[in-house]
Amino acid sequence: MKENPEEARHPRLLMLSEFDGKIEGELKYHKSIYQYREESKSIDADDLEFVREEHGPTDRGFSSVIQSYEDLELIEGEQSGNRNDFFLKEKGRRVANGLKRGLSKLDNGFNERIETISEVEKQNKERSGSQIVEDEDVQSAKDNTYQSKL
Repeated sequence: MKENPEEARHPRLLMLSEFDGKIEGELKYHKSIYQYREESKSIDADDLEFVREEHGPTDRGFSSVIQSYEDLELIEGEQSGNRNDFFLKEKGRRVANGLKRGLSKLDNGFNERIETISEVEKQNKERSGSQIVEDEDVQSAKDNTYQSKL
């Protein structure tokens, strides 16, 4: 089994943490992770894979990682109408803070990545997933063939 270096850095958990522990909608979560990958200089596209779906880039590992976080009681998903919302539980908050402290000392590229996550959060915090889909980088990804790897 191939080890995924970006997966080991938990960008999805850290993204949720930077959003003050709440992301409203899977669409918003996917597009924010995509923008993080695109804006970060240190992430290889093969380490955080996306495919082109109906609403643009979709995080291929999202469901399994989110399920793992739920199983570990780090996050909680909640159905809100037609939308899936995600909440960081207290245990998840402690894990995210520990990751930030540890990776900032052990991983030379971590500070750049967490700054990029923070920039994405500032840009997207008050916007819906539908609004984020209209961003130029997401629209550009939608120019790719349906189901193609991005």
